[in-house]
Amino acid sequence: MYLVTGASGQLGLRVVRRCVSLNVPVRAFVRLTSQYDMLKEWGAEVFIGDLQEPRDIAKAMQGITALVCCHGSHLISRHIHAIDYRATLDLIQAAQAQQVRHVTLISPLAVTGDRHDSPFLKAKYEAEQALIRSGLNYTIFRCATLMSSLIPLAERFQQTGIYVILGDPQHRLQLTSPEDLARCIMIASHTSDRQIFSIAHPEIFSRQEIADRLGRFFNKRPFVVNLPLGAIDGARQFLGLFNRDIEASMGTLRTLLAYESLCPSSDIERVQHYFQLPLESLEDFLNRYF
Repeated sequence: MYLVTGASGQLGLRVVRRCVSLNVPVRAFVRLTSQYDMLKEWGAEVFIGDLQEPRDIAKAMQGITALVCCHGSHLISRHIHAIDYRATLDLIQAAQAQQVRHVTLISPLAVTGDRHDSPFLKAKYEAEQALIRSGLNYTIFRCATLMSSLIPLAERFQQTGIYVILGDPQHRLQLTSPEDLARCIMIASHTSDRQIFSIAHPEIFSRQEIADRLGRFFNKRPFVVNLPLGAIDGARQFLGLFNRDIEASMGTLRTLLAYESLCPSSDIERVQHYFQLPLESLEDFLNRYF
C-alpha cells in the first residue's frame, strides 16, 4: 500500500492516478476542504486528515510500504514550518516506525541555492537532510516549475490575451512535466536505492518567451503585464509593517523570482538514462490539455 500526501494537488493527483493504472493499492491523504471525489472514482482509498495532527499521520501510515510526499504549503503561507518542515519530519519518523521500504520527497531545484531569505526553501532543505539521515531508502526529486502550474495562466490567456509576468521578463527558467515526474516516482519507489535527482525538460525559456509560446499556441498576440521586482519588494516592506509572517513568506516569492534555478544538462541526461524516459516538452503538454 502506497501513501500519497498532498494527493489532490498537481503532482499528487497524477501519482495516485499512476498507482491506480498500475494496480498498486494507494491511500490518498487529503484535507477535508480539498476536492477528492475524483480520487474515490478512480478507486483510491481516501484518507481525510490534517498533516499538522501526528495522530492523523500515525493512522494514515498503518500498513504502508511506500510513502510519497507531494504535500506542500503555498509560498506565501503561515504554515510553511508546520507543513513543509514539521509534518514532513513527522512522516519520516512514522515511516521509520512502520519500517517503510521507500520514501519519495519532492523539492524545488532552488533548494540548493540561496535559502537565507526563504523559509520555504529552508524547510525543504532541512526536510531533505532529515530524510538522508533517517536510514530509510529514499529518492529526492528536485524539480523545476511544474508545467501544470501554467494551466490557469494559459486558460486566462486563451480567454483574454493577457499574460502577467512577475519579475524580470528575461529571467530564465525550465519546466517539468508532472506526468514525467509521476512516472519517475513510481519507478524509483520500487528500488532500494538512496538517490537524489534533478529533473527538468532541457529547454530553457525566459518568462517573456513563455508568453510568446502561448501566443503562438493560441494564435493570439500576448498583452504582457509586467510587475517588476521593485514593486514586489515595496509590497513586502509595506506588508511587513503590519505582519512579519507575511513579510517572511514573501521572501520566498522574492527569492524564487530572482534566482535562476537551472538543471545541469548532465543531471537531465542522468534522469533520461536511469528512467529510460523521453521528457515531455511544453508544446506536447499543452496539446494534451487544450
